[in-house]
Amino acid sequence: MLFVGSCNGMLRALDKKTGKVRWAHDIRNDGEQSQFHGDPLVTDELLVIGTDGKIGHVYAFERATGVVRWKYRVDERGVASDVVRLGNSLYAVTLADELLCLDLVTGKAKWTRRSGLSGQDSRVTSSPAVSGDHVYFGGRDGNVCALDAQSGKLIWSGDLGARVTTSLAVRGQDLYLGTAKRHLYRLDAGSGSVLGEIGTEAEPVSHLITTDDSLLAFLGDGVLASLDLSLKKVQWTQEASKEWSSARPYLWRGAVLAGDRRELVAFRSTDGARQWTYKFPETVRGVGTEDEVLYVDTMGGPVFAFAPGGQP
Repeated sequence: MLFVGSCNGMLRALDKKTGKVRWAHDIRNDGEQSQFHGDPLVTDELLVIGTDGKIGHVYAFERATGVVRWKYRVDERGVASDVVRLGNSLYAVTLADELLCLDLVTGKAKWTRRSGLSGQDSRVTSSPAVSGDHVYFGGRDGNVCALDAQSGKLIWSGDLGARVTTSLAVRGQDLYLGTAKRHLYRLDAGSGSVLGEIGTEAEPVSHLITTDDSLLAFLGDGVLASLDLSLKKVQWTQEASKEWSSARPYLWRGAVLAGDRRELVAFRSTDGARQWTYKFPETVRGVGTEDEVLYVDTMGGPVFAFAPGGQP
C-alpha cells in the first residue's frame, strides 16, 4: 500500500498497483485539525503519523484496515515533524517545540521535554533523530541536546545561538543540523562539540539527507546544495526556476530528486548534473520511492505512479 495524507484532513491507503483506495480516515472528526506535514513511521502492523491544526494528534492506524489502534492528543497545534522509532519508543516534536516519547504499543507518553521557546513560534519544528541509545533534539531556542532515549535524561546540550531550522541527521558519530543564522553544523554526537560548520547563502530548511560522501540540503526556497561531510566546502548547487515545491529533497538510485513546481527534477548526486525532468499537471509536493517506481503527490490532489523513462 501507499499512504497519502492531504491537507483536507484525509489520510488514504492506496493500492500501489492500481491506485484504488483501500481505506480512508478523516482526522477532522477528532477536532480542528486537517494537515499532515511529517513523514509517517511504518511498522509491520502500524502506520504512525502526526497531524496539526488548531490541535493535533499522533495516530497509530492498523496498516491493513485503517482502524485507529491509539491516538495521543496534542493541544498546542499538534505535530508537524516526522515520527521516528527506537525499539518500542516513538519520538516526535510538537509545534509547541516539545519532544514527545510515546510507547509504540499503548501510545502513552513515557516522557516529554520542552525547549526554552515553547509556544512562541508557529513555524514548523525540527524532526528529531535517534542513534544508539540516544535521541537528539534541536529547539527553536537554538539549544541542541542528546537525551537518553528510554529515560529522557539529559546527556549533553549546547547553544548554537539561533533557531534550529532543519531536521537533525546522524551519520556515524556525526550529527548535522542547520540554523536560522545561515549555518550548517557538524557536531560530535557523543559530546555535542562542534566539529565543523559552514556559512550558507540562505537559511537551511527542511530535511537534511546524507550520502556516503555528501550532505544534501535546501537553502532557502530556491537552492539545492551538496556539501562534503566535513562541511569544508560546497560541492555543487542547483537553483529552482522559482522555488522548490517538494517538502524535501529525496535520494533515489544515485539521484537527488526535487520538485520544481510542476516538474520533478533528478540531479546526479556526485556532481549535480541534471539527469532528467518530468512535467506533471499539478505542483509536485511529495515523492515516495521504490526500486523502479516513484509515487508523486501533487498540491492539486492527484497522485501519480511514475517510472522514469516511461509514462505515469
